[in-house]
Amino acid sequence: MMQPVSTGPRETPSECCVISLATGRKAYLASLSRLRQSLQRVRFPGDFLGWLDEYPPGSPSQLEAPMAFKTFCFQEARRHGYRFVLWIDAPVVALRRLEPIITMIRRNGYVTFTNNYDQMLGQWSSDETLRLHGISREQAMLIPETPTSVIGLDLGHPLGIDFLERWHSICCDGLTCRGRREPYRSSEDHYAVAWNKDHCISQDPRVGGHRHDQTAAGIVAHQLGLRPYAESLRDWHYKKKPVDRTTILLHHREFGETISSLESINYQTFYAPLLARPRRLLSGARRRILRLNESF
Repeated sequence: MMQPVSTGPRETPSECCVISLATGRKAYLASLSRLRQSLQRVRFPGDFLGWLDEYPPGSPSQLEAPMAFKTFCFQEARRHGYRFVLWIDAPVVALRRLEPIITMIRRNGYVTFTNNYDQMLGQWSSDETLRLHGISREQAMLIPETPTSVIGLDLGHPLGIDFLERWHSICCDGLTCRGRREPYRSSEDHYAVAWNKDHCISQDPRVGGHRHDQTAAGIVAHQLGLRPYAESLRDWHYKKKPVDRTTILLHHREFGETISSLESINYQTFYAPLLARPRRLLSGARRRILRLNESF
């Protein structure tokens, strides 16, 4: 059972929480614990609501509506009385204090992050889904993708409430999260839609697949005229936008059955870059000395 867990010291009940869920692969389950550990390390002054290998009440399964459980987690946090709610995918870790992100939610009613890969909604939406929502493929190719690995809402603000209610509604419409009307029979069906295998959801060569809850959130953001604006989320595997001093959250996906420890990630993020330059200088000096020795 999900139980709110305090992640930082405080004297009064928190109105802020981080929510997350992990199910399936062993690495996902281990990542949820690592996320919680990272929140404790940066002294997040709120609670953590984590679902370990279970869904919140009423949530459909992954075959019924992939990733729709995120909006059900938001609804459960709302039911518990939290106002500032930040969803973080289990493979993400907190590198620095989250207060700047909470401030963005307070100020704007929501926070969404710019896409590290500079991709568009039209690249990750099925034909059937776009038709349902009255968006042409060409229009969708101009709408920035809204990452849902991290997304925050103020559930006491009209904009935050409107976003959640719309997102929740279309995640449960029998099409948008699934990418097709026909139910999935297996995880292979899920994979085929996710990656547009054999052009099963679109003949357009620009379509890489369907991104379920992320596609749904992008459609809602478009309806409300909201654009991703925060820059402090980075993806460990995308080196064109490397981790820097402004990075607060790091998406550190693992593809095996074991995951990197938080200590290892922190070392690679904070200490390895500091040591790299002296090592390069020493290596260069060593080569110069060797060349001088060879000249005598």
